[in-house]
Amino acid sequence: MKKKRIHRILQVCYATIIGSILLFSVCVWGYYLIIHWQETEPYTKETETTVEQLHSIEGLKASLISYPFLQKSLDDYGSYIENGTYVIPGLNAARSMRAGTDEVCTNMVPQSICLTESYLLIGAYCKTGKHYSVIYVIEKSNHKYIKTIVLPGRHHMGGIAYDNIHKNIWISCYDERAQANVITLRQLESYDYKKSYKPIEFEAVNDLYTIPKDSFMAYYKGYLYIGYFQIDNNSILQKFKIKKNGQMRLTSSASYQQTYDVDMPSKIAVPVNVSTISSRVQGLAFSQYRMYITESYGIMPSKLAVFNIKDDDDIDQKYVNGNAISVINLPQKLEQIAIQGGDMYSIYESGAYAYRYYSFPVIDRVICMRLPEVNRFGQKSD
Repeated sequence: MKKKRIHRILQVCYATIIGSILLFSVCVWGYYLIIHWQETEPYTKETETTVEQLHSIEGLKASLISYPFLQKSLDDYGSYIENGTYVIPGLNAARSMRAGTDEVCTNMVPQSICLTESYLLIGAYCKTGKHYSVIYVIEKSNHKYIKTIVLPGRHHMGGIAYDNIHKNIWISCYDERAQANVITLRQLESYDYKKSYKPIEFEAVNDLYTIPKDSFMAYYKGYLYIGYFQIDNNSILQKFKIKKNGQMRLTSSASYQQTYDVDMPSKIAVPVNVSTISSRVQGLAFSQYRMYITESYGIMPSKLAVFNIKDDDDIDQKYVNGNAISVINLPQKLEQIAIQGGDMYSIYESGAYAYRYYSFPVIDRVICMRLPEVNRFGQKSD
């Protein structure tokens, strides 16, 4: 009996050791695969930006089984082109540049989105850090890809925003410090990469000294809202005034030199209001009365939080989930959102080569949601 018991114990021990070794091996291989996908650009024969869907609408809808709100959103736009979705260009190949040379990037990551009167714009950056960032231009009415705008640098592209009054497109950038840079709508429309083989030039470059990173942004009623992403701690959102000429209002930097301990020009952009926001924020957007903030990080579900907009003189300037009207769970890797009319447009990065093999669901499209439904869904009980 004792021998049988010892034999059984040894069998269990051996099985546990072998299982642990196998699990460890799987984890190690998984880790190196993830690193490979994020640091590699697969070979391609493509010479232009591709516009290929990774999944059909039916396949996408089936993958959203854990997110009935998005399934319903696809149904709500059933009579629209592609159920109201826009296939994200460049997921397999994107026309770009590398060190000033024309190339195709196969690991572009979509990050940001905004809408003009006629276009849907998607910002993307190269995950390997080799290629210049880009903006894809899509015709809003027929969902057709028009062209790729190559930007002058490898910016993360966490946010783009459209000032419909001055026809300016604001872009999150970083060059030694946070920047909010501008290209005009006229520049965007006239730009033709195939004629110049050069990146577009910024109409205006604005260094930001009061915020460490320009991770995301939104334009609303004459102000540019800029925030930065943090993983563990609450972050901040700064509100900057846009002048009548469409540029950021500048203030004397004399009183800020000592506070920030950096050399500054004589005038800098200074926020008119600063709010506290949750950690892991990826984007924000505004409707007439409400602010919407997206949060995501890693493989966990994303969140879309809905807030009442606070006045600048409100003592409690906090947009954190505990103060939200509602919080909606959405698929992982949700990035920026944009609102136009009664529609909210959302973009995910899970379709990028760097993420698609270990993300579920993989979303290769901009998905529209009815704004009234967003406001109703997930409402907190009194």
